[in-house]
Amino acid sequence: MRCGVCGSERLGPLGELTSGNRPGDQRYLRLRFPRPKLLSARPQYDAYYARACRDCGAVIPFLGPAVLKRFAAEAEGLEGLEGEEGG
Repeated sequence: MRCGVCGSERLGPLGELTSGNRPGDQRYLRLRFPRPKLLSARPQYDAYYARACRDCGAVIPFLGPAVLKRFAAEAEGLEGLEGEEGG
């Protein structure tokens, strides 16, 4: 696996990705997409894990297994921002 920023292969181990420093106040990075229909829920996927590049310091988030399975099942029907496929 390579860093998406600098191309280095020196990524650290997988760690838990959280923000907030109080117990019970853990907020994860959330990948969100536009609503597919006017009154439908907005598709969102929480990234619970990350690796950091040992060379440039970039943090690369990952979806957990259950979230990845749901994302893979729904990905074909998602629209990018501003209606563009893939962003």
